[in-house]
Amino acid sequence: MGYEIVAIKSLTAAQLEEVNQLAVICNGHDGIALKINPNMLEQRSGEHTEDFLCYADNKLVGYLGLYVFHAKEAEVSGMVHPDHRRKGIFTGLQHRAKAECRKRGIPALLFIVQQKSQAGAAYQKRIGASYEYSEYWMDLGKSGREALSHAVRLRPATAADEETLIQLDVRGFQMEEAQVREMNEKMANDPRTSTYLVLAEERAVGKISVSKNGMQAFIYGFCVHPDEQGKGYGRQALAQTIALLEAEGFAEISLEVACENSRALGLYESCGFVVQSANDYYRLKL
Repeated sequence: MGYEIVAIKSLTAAQLEEVNQLAVICNGHDGIALKINPNMLEQRSGEHTEDFLCYADNKLVGYLGLYVFHAKEAEVSGMVHPDHRRKGIFTGLQHRAKAECRKRGIPALLFIVQQKSQAGAAYQKRIGASYEYSEYWMDLGKSGREALSHAVRLRPATAADEETLIQLDVRGFQMEEAQVREMNEKMANDPRTSTYLVLAEERAVGKISVSKNGMQAFIYGFCVHPDEQGKGYGRQALAQTIALLEAEGFAEISLEVACENSRALGLYESCGFVVQSANDYYRLKL
């Protein structure tokens, strides 16, 4: 059986459906939850080649996607149909992705591997990638809500708040300012995203963003300035965000947190979030 790899800049609706269906097959077979970011796949800019599809007899049997938030790395997620594994398909997809990243001057790949995937971890070891960190995926449960108070309030961010948001990201996530600016530029003007400033006595002490898709909401970019931590602001900001989303009718509310961040994990659990799965991240220098 011959295999053909197609590299494209944006997925058609039919191709996106093929990718989603392949994920359903792989998840069911392996008992995992692959992170393929379907919302992001729908919004490719079309500027760069970031999707790689492998076909056999006109059937999608392998997929690899690149997610480039800044110039220092490209996150990678992918899968191969259970009936077509151990035939070099993912290696072929990875080689095409590596070539694309080298052409763009991206120095590293950051593979997203579902923690329960033994094959995924074994592959990372085989190619010489090094484990970097893990993230928990958490869904909001039906109990454990934090009581609301008036310690902080949320205000929708405007264009005039751009510098404040950037500095909160720099300090809150300990990131390089150039990377933050690049990421913000890539994610700007997304109609599905809302960002709020967290205000305490009318001063900005943190920020929180929400991506909305149908009846699902995903919380991300949540941080409190280091000088303002330990005052309960984060817990109240999260509680108010949950209350806001529930009032808007969202049935599913989720987020991710690095497992090394035990303080954040405890905060989310206290507000009713429950761990559903975990992803390990492996870095491969190019």
